[in-house]
Parts: sequence; structure tokens; C-alpha cells
Amino acid sequence: MNKKKIILFHCLFWFFDFFKDTVYGFQYYYFYDAQYTLASLYKTTAVDFVRTLLTAALFYLNALVLVPRFFGKGRYGLYALSLLALLVAFTPVHYLLEVILLKYFNWATYGREITMVWIFQSVLRGSLMYILLGIAYGYVVDYFKTQEEKKELEKAKMATELAFLKSQINPHFLFNTINDIYSLTYQKSDLAPEALLKLSALLRYMLRESEADKVLLSKEVAYLEDVIDLQRIGLKGHAFIEFEKEGATDQKLISPLVLIAFVENAFKHGVCDDPNHPIHINLAVEGNTLLFKVLNWKNNDQKDRTGGIGLVNVRRRLELLYPDCYTLEITDEPHTFKVELALQLNAMKSSQPNEHQAIPAGAY
Repeated sequence: MNKKKIILFHCLFWFFDFFKDTVYGFQYYYFYDAQYTLASLYKTTAVDFVRTLLTAALFYLNALVLVPRFFGKGRYGLYALSLLALLVAFTPVHYLLEVILLKYFNWATYGREITMVWIFQSVLRGSLMYILLGIAYGYVVDYFKTQEEKKELEKAKMATELAFLKSQINPHFLFNTINDIYSLTYQKSDLAPEALLKLSALLRYMLRESEADKVLLSKEVAYLEDVIDLQRIGLKGHAFIEFEKEGATDQKLISPLVLIAFVENAFKHGVCDDPNHPIHINLAVEGNTLLFKVLNWKNNDQKDRTGGIGLVNVRRRLELLYPDCYTLEITDEPHTFKVELALQLNAMKSSQPNEHQAIPAGAY
């Protein structure tokens, strides 16, 4: 429930409480010959409006100050003393209200002499229900406040974990790309300027777009294309990679740097330079569902296990960002490795309760 609805609920509660007392007071107060007149209605309305304000003040001071400070912490003795002091402080206000109005309006209400002790007893009796409601309300407010703080803490923990996971992205690929560009520059190759532009666009995306919770899928696809182009440049035209795209990507949103893990793992552990066994990458959008597939032949001569995000890492990111809204199938055959991801693009969560845990590094 948002704040506007909560404020509206409180206003309605006190309005009906005030309306109830006004109707009751109009019958209860005795104005002699002017009992059922507009003037008497105005008087009872004014009195009950002030009473409602005093009751509301007592309610909120009890619920928002005394209950969380004393009652909610088990300090019942201090709570009782503080509540007694609050009632005593309100007694003179009610006394002045009753005495002044009795004389000014010429009422005959109580049929007895009004004393400070009698007013205190009246305030205590009239406030008992609101005191109990205040205790209940204080507990409810404290519960929701605790839940909100817990949610914010979990959100911060998730953000920290996601930042840690993102920090593992691309070091192996970037170092290789820089070495490749250095080699092209040393050879005075015409491909060097293009490679630098691709790398610049790639780094810009990593630094700017990756800070957002969501980016356009079209930007993520352009990022993948830059990575693939850099891989082709690094292998001097001997990289055989097929990237197929289906469906509209310009109106869909996705968490940045989620798909790159599968492509990097294919480059790092797969065969890239065999025209008979190219790397197949397929990206399809069907409604709000993204289907992403990567198939590569294994490079059994390469046993490097360092760097890269690893499938454990990316699976953890998917659990945090798309809980219960994705399927990830990994088929590990003797000669091939295939990843199939189905992702509900409209189901991304910016925060999700989770338990922080360490993420082991590795690929597959």
C-alpha cells in the first residue's frame, strides 16, 4: 500500500470517528430549549472536532513514539509510566475545554461538578480503546518498517553481488583483443583502426550501459556483434562464426551483459577457425520470450580454466534477475557443447530477496 492510500485511510478513519461522536453528541448534550437547532449542531460539531484532534494526537504519540521506544522493546514499566504522563498532560487540556465550553455554551451535560480528577478518569476511559489500537498499530508499522529495511538490505546485497559478478566479465577476452590490436598496429594493418573503434564501442557499452538495470535488447545484440567482429579481426579472417537473429529487438529490454558469457565461453573453449565446424549463435524473440542458443565444437587441446565469467556465474545472475522466469539447458557432448537459454524478458526483477553466497570462478 502506497503512502497516499495510507494517508487516505487514516483521514477516513478519523472522519468517521468524528462523525460518530458528532451524531452521538448531538443527542447526548443538553441545550435546554435550543436542543435541536442548527446552533446546537454547530456547537457539538466544534466540540467533537477538538476532541477528535486530541484523540488523534494521543493515538499517534502512543503508537509512533511510546510503543516503538518502550512497549515494543519489552520495557513495559517505562511504557506504563510514559503513557500515564501523557494522559496527565492531556487532562488539563480537556479540563479547559469542558469548563470553557460549559460556561460559553450554557450546557447541562454531566449533572455534577467537574474536577481535574474526574476529567482524568474520563480521558482514561475514553482513550482506552485508542491506546489498545495504538499498540496494535505500532506493531504493524514496526513490522512493515522492518520488512522494508530487510528488503532494502537484500537489494543492496544483490546489487553488491551483481557488481561482483559483472567485474568478472571479459578480462580474458579483453586482454587477448588488446594483444591482437597491438599485433595489427605493429604490422601496420588496415584492420587496426577498425579494431580500435570496435573495442572503444565495446568498452563504452560495458562502462555506461552495464550500470543500468535494463537496456534495449538491440543494444545488447550490437554489443555481441562487436565482440564477434573483434574475434574475427583477431583471427585475421579465419574465425568462422554464424550469428542468426530473428524477431524484433528494438522494443525489448534485458539485463546487460547476460548473453555475452555464453559467447565468450564458446570462443575460449571452442573451435573458431574450422570452416567445417563453425560456432553457431542464434537469437530469436517470440513475444516476450528470448531464445538464445550457442553451439560450438570443443577445442580439446585448450585446457585453460582461468578467467571468464563461467556458466556458474551467469546462472547465478539469472537466478537473481529472473527468478523462476528462465530455463537454461546445457548439453555437454564429447565433441560439442550447446547452451539453450529461454528468458522471459518482461519478468526481470530489480530486487529479489536472496541469500548472499560466494560464486566460484570457472567456465564449464
